[in-house]
Parts: sequence; structure tokens; C-alpha cells
Amino acid sequence: MRRLIPLLILALFGAACTSTGGADSEFTTEETTTTTSRAQRTTGTRAPETTTTAPATETPPETVDGNDEDPPVDLSGLDVGDPGGDMSGLTAERALNSIGDPTFPGIGNAGYDVQSYDITLDLTGEELVAEAVIELVAQVDLPGFNLDLEGMNVDEVRVDDEPVLFRRDGRELIVRLADPLPTGASASVFVAYNGTPQPIVANDLPFNLGFQTRSWGTFVASEPIGAATWFPANDHPQDKALFTITMTVPSGETGVGPGQLIESTTNADGSETFVWRAREPMSTYLASVATGDFEVSTETLDNGLVIRHAVHASSVGITGTTLDSTVEMIAEFEAQFGPYPFESYGVLVVPESLGFALENQTLSLFGEDIIASSAAQPILAHELAHHWFGDNISPAAWDDIWLNEGFATWAEWWWTERIGGGDRVDQAATIPMAPLSGIDASSLFDLNVYWRGGLTVEALRREVGDEMFGTILREWTDRYGGGVASTENFIDLVTELAGPAPADTVSQWVFSPAMPQLPPDR
Repeated sequence: MRRLIPLLILALFGAACTSTGGADSEFTTEETTTTTSRAQRTTGTRAPETTTTAPATETPPETVDGNDEDPPVDLSGLDVGDPGGDMSGLTAERALNSIGDPTFPGIGNAGYDVQSYDITLDLTGEELVAEAVIELVAQVDLPGFNLDLEGMNVDEVRVDDEPVLFRRDGRELIVRLADPLPTGASASVFVAYNGTPQPIVANDLPFNLGFQTRSWGTFVASEPIGAATWFPANDHPQDKALFTITMTVPSGETGVGPGQLIESTTNADGSETFVWRAREPMSTYLASVATGDFEVSTETLDNGLVIRHAVHASSVGITGTTLDSTVEMIAEFEAQFGPYPFESYGVLVVPESLGFALENQTLSLFGEDIIASSAAQPILAHELAHHWFGDNISPAAWDDIWLNEGFATWAEWWWTERIGGGDRVDQAATIPMAPLSGIDASSLFDLNVYWRGGLTVEALRREVGDEMFGTILREWTDRYGGGVASTENFIDLVTELAGPAPADTVSQWVFSPAMPQLPPDR
């Protein structure tokens, strides 16, 4: 992600810090257990709230009124199980309502691993009417589980097509099972919900976070904890999953999502339904949709990679030929980092001055302000590079965020120099910046995360030379692609491939209170 800060600074340094934070928002406790019929959900009409009934012999009355305490669950030794993931970054206490992230201890949920999300959104009425089917696998014996969901009215929860009891507690959707789900067992969780998604707003966020509604349509900007504003989720990068998203929109609008369009239908009432599927694992914060009057262009390269851009009709003139560099950028980055890791890529341009760009997986989000600025090419390179560093390899915990932003910033600098944009590295090295450890929510996207992160990558390149540097980058993506990784993982890999001295260089740049000196360029 990148923020667009004053163009004077961009002209000098070619980079900007970006911010979203999700800081310590306060959530009101809402305890409801309600249901509607399927017919009422599909027509957007809610039934009067009623108490969900469970099998008479199963659940004690206190679960129904929502005043029970969560049952104890043994989470010791729990591993999320995603490829490449270890738990070294998750240092906070884990519970059913927390995956253990030190930056955001209250987000994510432990005890299960989501395999896939199948989300259906009806945006034709005044409110969103939605359903989600979540396929998950229990990692411990579960008497119940939690999902993250901000606001919204939950009408019904079913597990393996059986109604179950649930209640709300702020961000938490708490589900209780009639019979425990044993370790290793899979379950299909159905959640019907409706309402008007409300973005997260906090003092240290430069923009609203999550699902955004405008007069022209909708879009999503979720990093780091905004996915729960529009679907029930295990909202942490550790738990990657496959996504299928179905959107029904009013006549004349287009629904755009991640991956590839697999079906579009014109309905009897004139509304349009679009089905998008992402066939590679995705962290929840990278899932996105957009609706409105978008012009979608699609090109399939010789290697099968699909390039598709979605530009709002009112933004086409401003965008012009700016996106024509995409294919060349991908080819150059593949030579540096290894094969592009997804089946499609493109840019979404919305008719807004966002002040930031965001690497939503396979569909990077841009506003007209950046697309029309002199910073467009560097920031396009930055968001594309995230698809190797941040999207394919996501942070094991949010205080590993420099692994996303540092690599993307280095790639941005490399591309900028390639197109004759001057030496960004030496300019950045003149600015004193804090170390890359101990990152909290308020500093998650501070300048040091980007520029000192980028300088860390450049210091490693100068220390080991281009050949070994390329070997490290390709092994990093090969070993941890499709999953998550931590700072510890990266330092261990550098030690393994290049030895202790280069690993110490990386450690100094990450952890030293004082800014180290860049090694001389070879």
C-alpha cells in the first residue's frame, strides 16, 4: 500500500508512507440470536427478531440469552497450518476470539483453519443482503468458534446445514455447537446477514477502512482489519483461503472482484450477476470487490496470464495510457523475483481522490489522484511488487509489515531508476528513521516501514551481490509463497544461503536503534 503525500516529497524521494491502522476501536456489545426465512433474505425483508431454537437436549439456556462465558479450549501448540507459516510472529495470547497478533491482539480467531469463502452479495436494494459459506477445518476440539464481523445484522447461522446458536459481542460473531467439532474435522458454516456496511474510522487512519459506499458505486480498502466490515471472516493474514464472490448489481452496473470472471448473467428484473473466483490462497485483507459503471478490458498473454483492468467510465480519460506499462513491469519483476504468482492481474481505478493505493490481490486499487500524478509509474510498480511481497507471502504478524512494504519500496526504487527517475536509495538513506521492530497499530505504516524497510533490502543486495541477492529473493518466494512468513524466517533464510555476516547486516537494519550505513555498491 502507498499513500499519496505532497507531490513535493514524492518528487524528491519517489515514495510515500501509507497508512491504515485499525487502531483500538471501541465496539459496543450486541447480543442477538435471530433468524429469517430464506425467502425473506432474498427479498431484502427482515422478519421480526426471534430466538433461535436448538435441539432441546443440547444447549443450556444461558447460551440463548448470550450471558455465558466462553468455554475453555486448549490451544497450546496450535499451528495455523498455512504453507510456510510458523507461529514465531504470534506472541500475544491466543483464544477463540484472538489469533495472537501482538499489534492487534483482538483480531482473528484461533482453533480452526478456513479453506474457502463463498460470498454472495445482493447490492440491488437499499441495504446489502448477503450470505457467506465458510469451509473450515478444526485444529483442536471445538465446542464452538468465533468469526470477525463488524456491525451488520446476522439473520441465521448454520453448521453443516443445521441451525446453531450464536451471539454478538462487538466485532465477534460467537457460534456455539450442539456437538463439539473434533480435531481435523471439516465443517461448512453458513451465515446470512444484511445491513449497511460501515467502514472503521479511527484517529490514526488516513481514510475509512473496509467496505466503502459512494454515489457512483462501491469499493473495498481493508488493510489491515477491514475485511470484517463486509463478510464474516477469520480476519488475519495467517489464515489464507480460496475465494468465490458473487455480486448482483442494478442494471447498467458491473461487479468486479479478485481472480477471474467465471460467469455473468442478466436477470429477469434487469439486474446483473457477476461471479469472480480467486484460485490461489488469499488473506482476508486483500479480498476486494467494486461495483459501478466500470469498463473492464481483458488480455491474455502467451503464458496464460490474464491482464484485466477495470476503470470507472468517468476515469477513463484521466487514466489514458498509464496502465500500458503493466505487462513490461510484470516481465521485469519476474526476472528479479520469479514467476508472477497468480492467474491474473489488473488495476481498479475509481473516481475518487483516495490519497493512497492498495495492493488488493490481483486487482490493485487506485484513485484518480495517483493515476493522474507524476507518481503513477512508481506507485504502480509498488503495488505490483506487493503481489510477490505481501500478497503471495503475507506477514506472519502485523509487526512484520516491513517485509511487505520494504520489498515493494525497493522494487519501486528499482523501477524508478530503470525509467530514469534518479537515485532514490541514497536520498532515502539521508533520513534518520526508527528501527523496524516493535511496530504498534499507530506506526504500522510510518515512513520507516517503507524507506528503512527498502534500505534493508538494498543493504542486503550490496552485501551479497546481485547474483546471490536474486537467489535469496527467488528462494524466499518459492519457500513461503502461498503462505505467511516472519522477520525471523527471512533472517534464517539469509543465514542459510549467504552466511551469518549478511544476516547480521539485515538484523542491524531491522533492529538497531541507530540507522546503519549502507554498504558500498558493487
